[in-house]
Amino acid sequence: MLMLVAGYFITHAVIRRQLDEALLKLPSSLKVTYGSVNPDILGRSLVVNDIQATDSGRRLSARRLVIHGINYLSLAASRKNISLTSITLAGIKAEQPAKFFMAGDLELDSVRIADLDHPTDSFLFGAIRLNAEKLSITPPGAYQTIHVTHLLLDSKRSSLQIDSLKLIPTVDKKELGGIKGHQVDCVTASGEGVQIEALDVMALLHHRLIADKITIRHNNIYVFRDRRLPLQPGRKPLPMDYLKDLPLSIRVQSVKVGKSTFSYEEFPAKGNKTGVLKILHMTISVSPFINHPAAGDPAYVTLVTEGSLMGSGSVTATTKMPLRKGDPYRVEGAFHQLDVTTLNPPAENLGSIHLESGMLNSLAFQFEMTEEKATGRIIGEYHGLVVDKLRGKDEKKVDKVKSFFLKHFIIPKDKDRTLPESKRTGKVDYKHDPERYFSYYLLHALLVGVKSSFSLGFLLPG
Repeated sequence: MLMLVAGYFITHAVIRRQLDEALLKLPSSLKVTYGSVNPDILGRSLVVNDIQATDSGRRLSARRLVIHGINYLSLAASRKNISLTSITLAGIKAEQPAKFFMAGDLELDSVRIADLDHPTDSFLFGAIRLNAEKLSITPPGAYQTIHVTHLLLDSKRSSLQIDSLKLIPTVDKKELGGIKGHQVDCVTASGEGVQIEALDVMALLHHRLIADKITIRHNNIYVFRDRRLPLQPGRKPLPMDYLKDLPLSIRVQSVKVGKSTFSYEEFPAKGNKTGVLKILHMTISVSPFINHPAAGDPAYVTLVTEGSLMGSGSVTATTKMPLRKGDPYRVEGAFHQLDVTTLNPPAENLGSIHLESGMLNSLAFQFEMTEEKATGRIIGEYHGLVVDKLRGKDEKKVDKVKSFFLKHFIIPKDKDRTLPESKRTGKVDYKHDPERYFSYYLLHALLVGVKSSFSLGFLLPG
């Protein structure tokens, strides 16, 4: 008993001295302190309490460090490597002002340090479990901060769960474009119930996202753009080109997003009022989600979206995005039972038109999009469509002359199924402007088809 007691105090003193000596070898900018050290020789463990570390403004604290599986005899023999059962950091708070903050717990299993003289370069582990109650990240050069609550990453279960995730701008939406000096999307977003299944956690360390399924229960996305600013010069990548250039290799079998809301607000190039377009009850599915194709992969990433435009009717769309260079994007879908008067808020402020009445019973579209042009067709059916042209973006007064021509010559009031399909069909033939984003390309390809369905559609604005 006396030998065990003496051994405890001797070991305690030796470990504390070695720990203090190791801290003295750290770079001068790194300051580390701790409260107490409690070794357990028989239990092969070590507990270090109240750890504090600072380095060039970065701060890290932990309520407790617990190490299991220590072979004290091997350490006493001055071995150059060590294997441990687990390392647990409880009560972590990590912070780099205005850039990063995290509060939570971290556990590493099957830890091996191959070279104790260079531990950071030879640190390996077999499993990781991170439970972050709060996590905030502001990427370098970004004007948005990512806030995460209740993140659980578990390599043993091959899963990642997040209760809520938010993207919040750090500047006012109207200031961001002025800071950038050109048009830019200011995005505010929130997501709930994020879950990744069959996740290869270790692959994340090598910049690879490999999983079977990603699900998000609900999203709320808001985008603002100021069209009064100049367009950013330069070629804009198509979606798959953008994905392929990401510093992350993605291989996920399916992505599903539950009922969400998407809002787009735009300040027009002329005028002093914004217009807001909303898609409600929107669902999204992607299969597969891949950005670096391999042999045996399908030719396309298939994106399926459904929703309700301004809360009226429904719209469905299937977009096939090519994984092989040179293949076209393929888009098809339809609007059903849309009360067009619900579009008046954005139509009046952004397009200077007022929709008196009208029911869009159906508008089916199908076209292909290449780097050169979009080609295809639309087929429509509507009733009671009456459109007024407004005098200007700043007022709601009707331009009687232009409205007369719209009602009596350009836009027939009815186009129902009694008409031959050829009379309700429009041709999509739209040249791609590489300096515009894909969303602009997609929308204007559809609008060209709608305009061409009218005999005098070339007179329509936009």
